[in-house]
Amino acid sequence: MTTRFLAPLAIGFLIASCGESRNRQRAEVRQVFQKFSDAFFARDGRTASSHLSRRTFVYYDRVIPLARNEDGAGLSALPPLDLFSCLALRHRYSPEELTKLDSRKLVLDSFNRMVFPAGAPHFLDIGEIRIITPGVEAIAPVLLPPSEWHEDILVTFNREDGEWKMDLTSVFEALSEKIEPHLRDPSSSRAERALHYLRIHENEQIGSELLKPRN
Repeated sequence: MTTRFLAPLAIGFLIASCGESRNRQRAEVRQVFQKFSDAFFARDGRTASSHLSRRTFVYYDRVIPLARNEDGAGLSALPPLDLFSCLALRHRYSPEELTKLDSRKLVLDSFNRMVFPAGAPHFLDIGEIRIITPGVEAIAPVLLPPSEWHEDILVTFNREDGEWKMDLTSVFEALSEKIEPHLRDPSSSRAERALHYLRIHENEQIGSELLKPRN
């Protein structure tokens, strides 16, 4: 009798504990995003970058050599956000600077200028946080300029070294699906179309030399 009475209580306690743990983790993720935003807007690049997942840096360490070496055809074969990242890097850095650039320097340079690194979208806010794997991974929709919520574009937070970290590049796959249709044009290559949109985004004349290798 006692066992049958205690079992439902134990199950209820376990469910309540799990719910409390998830709420605590959501609060921790929200706090990390707020700390990141505060540092970013204060142009404290070092502090802002400390809240980024290793995956962000792995991404840029992979893309920077592409920005140095790929020609127009090679750029056209890249996924949309990789393509835009390469063009943005070639626009912002000289060939000599690209040779010495790594992901840490790129992120610090960008944050100190209060921009996101090479094609990464600027997150104004995050929405409702979902814990995917307790203590390991969480996701949230993002608010992107000009103040538009995107429920289908999710930023990922990963638990690393006991802290939640944000992966700036986790939204790239979903964004690529939205961008890809704009790069299809039988009269020009995907790289040329991307260059056209970069010119519009930067609001300045940008030459087609950006489609040539910078090594």
